[in-house]
Amino acid sequence: MAELARIARPWLPLLKRPVRSSIISSPFVGLGHSRSISVTAAACRQMKAAHRNMRNEVNVETSFLLPFTIVPPPIWRWPASPWKFAQMVYLLAQNRFLAWASLAGIYFVSLPHKLIGLPRFRSNKGSSIPTAKALHVQMSEAVASGDKETLRRVCSTELFHTLAGAIDARPRGMRTEWELVRYKDPLRYPRLADFRCMYQPSAAGKRGSMRLIKQAVVTISSVQRIARYDDSKGGVKIPGSEREQHMLEHIVLQADVKSKTFESGPWKVWGTLPEMSFEKIRDDTALFRELTANQ
Repeated sequence: MAELARIARPWLPLLKRPVRSSIISSPFVGLGHSRSISVTAAACRQMKAAHRNMRNEVNVETSFLLPFTIVPPPIWRWPASPWKFAQMVYLLAQNRFLAWASLAGIYFVSLPHKLIGLPRFRSNKGSSIPTAKALHVQMSEAVASGDKETLRRVCSTELFHTLAGAIDARPRGMRTEWELVRYKDPLRYPRLADFRCMYQPSAAGKRGSMRLIKQAVVTISSVQRIARYDDSKGGVKIPGSEREQHMLEHIVLQADVKSKTFESGPWKVWGTLPEMSFEKIRDDTALFRELTANQ
């Protein structure tokens, strides 16, 4: 069980190593955006000042994609080669085992004192799909109407700033309408593509502090309609702006879990992920093994 507790904290061995000047950005590794690091005194002062400003203005945590997160393709798009097909099976089995082991580790560390009683942590995996559907609609409608308060409530901080910037960049007088026409492929979607719970470094907290994150990736297949209107001309529909299209989206939800009580906060939309090919999964697995080697 001690090993399960260690697996639940995959960031800990990485924190013991010096930070590289550049790291390949990958959704599988969960390192977020790659950025060059300068060791000059001026750069250090700028970084510290920016960090203080971020904490003063936003006072929230930066959320990273959890390690090992993948969205595999459907089986009919797996490699035709028997060797690569077998590798794909192994990589996915390894990934799912790590997700299960990490979740089991969280259940273990949430046991009461002296290991007597039930774990305090509850994953509530069953609620992730209906929550993802509801948040997907709320977010899309809020982006269309320019409702920043709703976006702030349902989105992570980084995603909120991105979408708010897109709203501010719209031409004055332009109005957008979004509609969910219907869900498609109801026998296959929506489905839970990935679920995991892990510790990650706390960006705004004390040095060495960790925060517990619960994450779900839900795939939604839907037909959506969008149209734009020009309110400066009496609200007429802009010619050619209305379109209806099928969307297959892999929506990432994240929720903070209190480290002492193990109570989960509300789900928020972190963003979306692309489907990953066999080559991408294989290369990212090798990259993560390299990062965690000799620990």
